[in-house]
Amino acid sequence: MTLFLIGLAAWTLSNLDQSLFGYALPGLLGEFQRGPETAGIILSLSFVAAAVAVVPAGLAADRYGPRLILPVLLGLSALFVGLMGFATSIAMVTLLRVLGFSFGAALSPVINAMVLTAAPARLRGMAMGALQCGYPLGWLLASLMVAPLLASSGWRAACFAAFIVPPMALVVWLFLRRVPDAQPVAAVSRTATEASASGGLRTLLGPKHRLHFWASFVVFFLFGGAYAGSAFFFPTFFTTERGYSQADAATLVGLSNGVAVIGYLLAAALGEYVFTRRNVFALWCLLGAAALLALLWVSHGRTSDFAWFAVMAMFFYGAMAVLPVLVAEVFPIELRATALGACASAPLSLGFALFPLIVPFVVAKAGWAWAFSAVVTPALVGAALFALLLPSLRSSEVH
Repeated sequence: MTLFLIGLAAWTLSNLDQSLFGYALPGLLGEFQRGPETAGIILSLSFVAAAVAVVPAGLAADRYGPRLILPVLLGLSALFVGLMGFATSIAMVTLLRVLGFSFGAALSPVINAMVLTAAPARLRGMAMGALQCGYPLGWLLASLMVAPLLASSGWRAACFAAFIVPPMALVVWLFLRRVPDAQPVAAVSRTATEASASGGLRTLLGPKHRLHFWASFVVFFLFGGAYAGSAFFFPTFFTTERGYSQADAATLVGLSNGVAVIGYLLAAALGEYVFTRRNVFALWCLLGAAALLALLWVSHGRTSDFAWFAVMAMFFYGAMAVLPVLVAEVFPIELRATALGACASAPLSLGFALFPLIVPFVVAKAGWAWAFSAVVTPALVGAALFALLLPSLRSSEVH
């Protein structure tokens, strides 16, 4: 429980400082007189760099344990986000964003390994689902901090808010000193590791696992693309399309993400104890897509915007509570490390890199509503449909 709480706190703090970029984006683009396509390029470069950063971070955590690596990554990530407030050019913003997001994303394998190892098998699914609540909690806490700063001092002050995280990283380090280091999640056994390294990919692409491999690949690509093509753009959408102030947009997005915690926890519980993770993921994606369309085309007024965005976040973003464990359990334990790299992390990174470029291009041609409707919604529906090609396993059936 201690390691889980530390992991949740670290993941929340990491998402807090990374979400500051999304809240600062409307003011940043306005000051430098750039359009959404510039934001797309910055986001894509960040995601590409992050895909590279997670590998050495995982290796370092396996070698040295999370006791040192986790606080260092958390502190450096926030430091570079805070330094964006001093940026004098888009090039400097881009460099600092790439560095900050790379260190933040590198926390993922470290925290996931720590929690997966510490959680009892019967609670592993719930623990990983609850851990994903760090996403909406980070966005919520950031909005409560930056909304008044945006109203009074602009986007740079919002970036400066990240400087509160490095001291907290020191607190995380002090707590980690009191608990034993977790064993690396990939260290199932020497035999399993060697099998994964030597012939795992060939086995995954063989007749027995080929369908599940490619279904998982497409699911992660489409879901990752839908997330990357929307989440960081919503504050800009509300300011440019709906006429919100930067502070009001931050408040709406943050509070809605707070409500979304319900969707994360409900997805984890239903996937673990009532239905299956596959069916919950597909249902959550479809409900999230429907709520997104309602936000874009039906919603009128701030109360309606808040309600529909909150429902969308509950289901769309809440689907992430079951996705990692769902795919991990599809494959045999001796192939999971290879599978999670080849048909989860790799396509997720590809979707993260590509969709932030596509959405601004469509925005320039047809506007925000059509961009989200024509790019994000179909990707979310596609992720749900391809997920149905995966087996519907209950936790009791997984070994």
